[in-house]
Amino acid sequence: MEQVRTDLVVDIGNTRTKAVLFHGGRITRHSTADRPEELDLGALTDGRGLDGVALASVGHPSEEVRALFSALAPVQVITGTSPTPVDVAYRTPETLGVDRLANAVAIALLFPGRSMLAVDLGTCITYDLVRPREGFIGGAITPGPRMRSRAMHAYSARLPLTDPDPRAPMVGRDTRECLATGVFHGVVHEIAGIVSDLRQQAPDLGVVLTGGAALPFVHALKSGIFADPFLTLRGLYAIHLHNLVP
Repeated sequence: MEQVRTDLVVDIGNTRTKAVLFHGGRITRHSTADRPEELDLGALTDGRGLDGVALASVGHPSEEVRALFSALAPVQVITGTSPTPVDVAYRTPETLGVDRLANAVAIALLFPGRSMLAVDLGTCITYDLVRPREGFIGGAITPGPRMRSRAMHAYSARLPLTDPDPRAPMVGRDTRECLATGVFHGVVHEIAGIVSDLRQQAPDLGVVLTGGAALPFVHALKSGIFADPFLTLRGLYAIHLHNLVP
């Protein structure tokens, strides 16, 4: 009888750390924290013994962070150059963010044989395209909603700092509303425009949105777009399994 694996997958992002527990290939628990040291690992693992830990970070995980998870199980650090079960045609893998690689792997495995686009709304918005027989070929990177708000505040004399707001009207009636409108609807139309252009090349293109800021935009787009808050973590898990020593 084949052993059922239990693995912890940890994604250390620019602003948040996300972790999920995979048992038998299914997500059974998940948690987020500002820093990896603040994760409640006892509650997350529920006392289960782990077979492995997959660790990914936008930077290089410190020795302290590695030691934290090494106390639980063998740690595999996943990077943008890690081997994957999906072909990668990206020209500069040494500069590729591991989150983008993971998103591409996830959509390729979840929707085999179909052109797919992953849109990750975080600090930046990343677009990553997978095509049949080509694999992951690349995409685009643009400023995320909060980065846009902060940039307009930082690089102007009088514009206030305004949080992105999905309730923003199409026409703002004061400066704060105008800023919120510009950010939210600007992102909506950016995504819609990129998807529309790509569907001129691949009419069957599927789209999955993920990331901390994704949900309001899924509702606003209303065009058969999927949402998966665990997309990146699913991709990291697939890469982790692909690189296990037999």
